[in-house]
Amino acid sequence: MSSEDPCSDELSAIVAAFNQRGTVEPGLNVEGDALLQLRKACRILDGIRALRDIDRYHTLVVEGSFAALERTVQFYVVERGLAESNELLSHEDTFDYGAQAGIFSRSTKGELIELWKNHRNSTYYQQERATAEQATTMLAYAECMHKHIPKLAGRAHDCIC
Repeated sequence: MSSEDPCSDELSAIVAAFNQRGTVEPGLNVEGDALLQLRKACRILDGIRALRDIDRYHTLVVEGSFAALERTVQFYVVERGLAESNELLSHEDTFDYGAQAGIFSRSTKGELIELWKNHRNSTYYQQERATAEQATTMLAYAECMHKHIPKLAGRAHDCIC
């Protein structure tokens, strides 16, 4: 291992793992982009619930809650044929399509984008620290939307939470 490239063996192992087909996580070996996004949201929520219960991973709970919310909105948008997965390139795109689809209002879309820009980014990239209250409330919102959106689509039975 070169001192210029620490962990090069580990990086090589990652590249090899991504270049081969391994065992897919239970519940994610599905057909269709929409269902895959819903199931990814389920898995993210399961993981961050466990972290929340440990009560010291607030940053990960906030991050995961945003990710689960986005995956759930993407599920609905793709399921309804309003966009392809590859068209949802940013958080703003996802929330904009969510408002267009009637999942939430334009004002809620604006609040979500502002929340993302002003608070999620500041806890992730800058010096702010996520709090237990932020983690709890963000997770509650993500769970609420994750329960609502599959019902709205008539696909609650596809959720594996």
